[in-house]
Amino acid sequence: MNGTSEFLYFFIAIIIIIIIVCYSALAIFLNRFNKKVTGNPTVMAWIPFANAYLLGKLTFNKDAGYGLVALFVLSGTLRLTFDKTTIVLSLPNVLQVILGAVFAGAFVVILIFGVKKYEKIQITHSKKNKKPLSHAEEVAKANDEFFNE
Repeated sequence: MNGTSEFLYFFIAIIIIIIIVCYSALAIFLNRFNKKVTGNPTVMAWIPFANAYLLGKLTFNKDAGYGLVALFVLSGTLRLTFDKTTIVLSLPNVLQVILGAVFAGAFVVILIFGVKKYEKIQITHSKKNKKPLSHAEEVAKANDEFFNE
């Protein structure tokens, strides 16, 4: 019994570490993506609801960001407790599952499009920042191409 609980604790710790690494990677990506698009880094990349909005906004537009946040919120349940009264705000369970699946799919698709857009921006920035070659560098490059053939 003791070995099983140790394995369970180990498994939970590994899952938590994977979640933290993925969340940090997403936040770092969104921060760099925002820096390429707007020129400034942002704290929104590290805030849970704000990073979904930021991903949609940077990839497409503000409406896509609002849509991602709306899907995220609608797929969850909010429980409010005042003294002994509990108020539960949620959609029917089947609808929550469907909206959660739609959110997950949309998030992955928008993330893929965001990575592609980031790569395109990266390529255009590297082309803009290329300095023209001097005459000696042009001759050396031509010689290298000739002798490597």
